[in-house]
Amino acid sequence: EAPETSSEEKYKILCSAQVHTMTWGSYLARCNTFKRWVDQCAHSVELTLGKLPGKEDESVQYNATMYVKSIPPVQENLGNVFIDVVDSFGIQASNVPEDYEIITQNEFQSDLFPDHKTHIVEHWYNCDPTDTYTHEIKEATPLKVGAVCLSCPRPDIPDDLPNVNFTMIDEYVEGNHISKWFLKFMASEGWTEEKMKQLLADSEYGTGMLYYHVFRTFDVMIVTPKESPEKLRFGSIQRIVSVMKSGVPVLVEVQGPAFEKFVDGYEYSCVYSKAGDKYPTLKEALENMKDVSAREKCQEEGLRIAEDFDPEVVLKQLLNTLGYDGEYEC
Repeated sequence: EAPETSSEEKYKILCSAQVHTMTWGSYLARCNTFKRWVDQCAHSVELTLGKLPGKEDESVQYNATMYVKSIPPVQENLGNVFIDVVDSFGIQASNVPEDYEIITQNEFQSDLFPDHKTHIVEHWYNCDPTDTYTHEIKEATPLKVGAVCLSCPRPDIPDDLPNVNFTMIDEYVEGNHISKWFLKFMASEGWTEEKMKQLLADSEYGTGMLYYHVFRTFDVMIVTPKESPEKLRFGSIQRIVSVMKSGVPVLVEVQGPAFEKFVDGYEYSCVYSKAGDKYPTLKEALENMKDVSAREKCQEEGLRIAEDFDPEVVLKQLLNTLGYDGEYEC
């Protein structure tokens, strides 16, 4: 066992944001979940969550500060400052101090900051990596196809496609927290409010596991991009990877540079597009998904891709970005 590192010797990082942002999912994922993994895997790092210290506060000196979704003021006690842009597409490079560094979701977002040092660090999937459930691929007639998203376009399932049952769960309609709609769709699977609340009691992964139980009631999950120009170009691919980690075969709609770069880079084969030129149409892709071996191939590819977004992997990318070059305990 490695010797305990004293507080004075530790690499000190602050993960902060504007006060109202600290309740948002992006901050909770980038900071709260980050801290859990830092405490477990990087004992030489001291990660603090919360507000910025006073500008003249000499009692604290961070090596690095990661500020989520906005631009922090210039102050020496923050150390090296990194803006984690996430989906704050309104941040203008001209407003960012020249020595601040930028964390982005993809290369297209990095291009918005040509005069700053940028780092691409995607989000990890939103579930417990120790989850060992194996989703069984089996014959399915009809094929149960689902999509779960907040304000995403509904996939245009062809009317003349036989033996496909499609369910769209639009969280804008059903409620923007899974606890508001989970039992509506899952009571028939034996779920009760008590059982749901027991899982939600796990503040880190309970919500993610509820989603996984929903995904696993389907034979295929469809993931479509959100259609604003900013989301299509700069958006995260976390939703794709999170469904892949569940073990359910994922059919990705290729629309926009962000999703296209992702599927092409990984040579992921379970895709479709509305154009139907470079990629199959949705009808063609769903017909193919009726075959067990095709879904098994999608599952295999998806689980392999998800390994790159394991929290331990992204943790090291993020800590290295923030200047830590020490050892890891996992």
